[in-house]
Amino acid sequence: VKAGYTQPLIFAMAVYFIVLSYNLILIASGLPYPGGQEASDEPFTETLKNVPALAALWLSGLFLGSVILHGSFWLLKGKAGYEATFRIFAYSSIANLLTIIPSVGHYACTISTLVLVMLGGREIHGLSSLRAIAAPILPAIVVWGILMGLIYSGIVPLEKLTATFNQ
Repeated sequence: VKAGYTQPLIFAMAVYFIVLSYNLILIASGLPYPGGQEASDEPFTETLKNVPALAALWLSGLFLGSVILHGSFWLLKGKAGYEATFRIFAYSSIANLLTIIPSVGHYACTISTLVLVMLGGREIHGLSSLRAIAAPILPAIVVWGILMGLIYSGIVPLEKLTATFNQ
């Protein structure tokens, strides 16, 4: 839990580059993505231009996701620090390799990530199984609650929200 950020960061970036390479091969070949979406109309060279921005987003997501997850662990009385949470989150990124499986890969990735984070919360943060299960789900419940509050208060009209998601 105190071995630093370098190894998990390298690990998560390796996972990112494996998934990215697979997707670049699909784009170059014109084949559809495993999730069922159609092949990209964007030229391969345009996609390559986005790689640095995508890597930056991946890195930002690792740190931001770890902050959110750590807040959840903290609220549920987790015992380890942010570095340990970052390590859990970074190493759980291995589940992203499942996205290459056609049709079910994204679902398998989501479930596997949740399971890995829950196990990490239980073992590293010393949480009970119930609290470890609640930790990665708690941020989604909070966001859902805020969104429902905004909708029911009329601050965000439901029609406008659905139109945004349909774009």
